[in-house]
Amino acid sequence: MRLLRLQDVETGSSDRVFRHARLRALIVWLAGFAATTALFYKAFTTKWPPGYIFGSFLLLFVLVTLRMVTARFHPSNWLVRMDETGFYLQYRSYLNYELPADVPSVVFFSFGEIASARLVQERLETPDPAKPGGSQIQYLRYVELELSGDTASLADALQAERGEQAPVEKRWYGSSSTFFRDYPVTLTAPNFLRIHWDVVPGAHKFLDALRPYTVIADTVSLSQDFTHLQSLSREDQQKRLRELAVRGQKITAVYAAHRLYGCSLGEAKQMVDSLSGSKSPQ
Repeated sequence: MRLLRLQDVETGSSDRVFRHARLRALIVWLAGFAATTALFYKAFTTKWPPGYIFGSFLLLFVLVTLRMVTARFHPSNWLVRMDETGFYLQYRSYLNYELPADVPSVVFFSFGEIASARLVQERLETPDPAKPGGSQIQYLRYVELELSGDTASLADALQAERGEQAPVEKRWYGSSSTFFRDYPVTLTAPNFLRIHWDVVPGAHKFLDALRPYTVIADTVSLSQDFTHLQSLSREDQQKRLRELAVRGQKITAVYAAHRLYGCSLGEAKQMVDSLSGSKSPQ
């Protein structure tokens, strides 16, 4: 196992690359942009006021998702690069490509370091911050790797990544920073690495590529419910809140803490930050 900076990754023309889909994201974004334009045009030409309201909501969606689309066309948009000796795994989210590149953000595993691999399918139910009292369901896919070597340095690197803060940049409207709490790689135990697989080609293609080198275990299906935390002890509640934050569901964790303990959103955020070991931006 080796930790590397992104610019130190050796690439070849025969590498198998697994990355976030570009065309799909671009089509969705262009459809949203076209619908926004159509609504504003209809509102202007036919004097239809609701068009300005719906168009404004769609415009907000278009502006918010623009970064997600442009990031997929950045050279760093890949999760795994596999060659004939092993594979590189980028544990920094492709959305945070503007973070400083002078620290490691990639780990290389030789095939001999993978003791086993399997697909994990998970149904995740969490409180819905947009609908008080409601819930939202996600269907997630992970590749879980059992590692045979010492992972202490990787654990430290993943923890450091979670403590990263986006650099402040000057823009036409003032200074701001953008950081996405998106963590594609997690150590669930010292020798078990979980990769959130939302890239193409799919997880089965990756596991098929690993099959000649390691054991591919049976698929596991899980169901996690984070909507009934009030029935747990405070210690178990905080374990679950920490797990949500570590999964990248920090907003949901803050909302859940706010509902559980009746504290303000600011106090709930401080609690979640302390549970997950991250620092709030100054």
